[in-house]
Amino acid sequence: MLLYSVRWPGVVICMTLYCATFFLTRYGGAEETPGQTSEQTGLLLFMLPGLIAAMINRHTPLAQALMAAVTATPFCMLMGISGTFIPFPLLQELAWMTSAIFWCGFGALLVMLWRTLAASRITR
Repeated sequence: MLLYSVRWPGVVICMTLYCATFFLTRYGGAEETPGQTSEQTGLLLFMLPGLIAAMINRHTPLAQALMAAVTATPFCMLMGISGTFIPFPLLQELAWMTSAIFWCGFGALLVMLWRTLAASRITR
């Protein structure tokens, strides 16, 4: 039972943070010029929704963070298409979204690692 111990307010909070981070990093940043490549350090901000989701739910932090990210990504995509925000090719947009989901899950994994290391330190 994967969804048994998922706290749904945590999923909603993570989805809200994920959507806000998505629009701020993808569409609210500086303009890219076609001849210039810019670093996508804004993707690292997607660890924050994963971190917060993992702090809220102790039993299934990774499942909660990934569920929120996978649920919020199509919503963000639809909002981007309906508002004509998407100036990038669709394949590039899908790659960026996949990377955002990865970083959200990575944030939850960091909290899980931190808890494991803290628990092993206490038992020594």
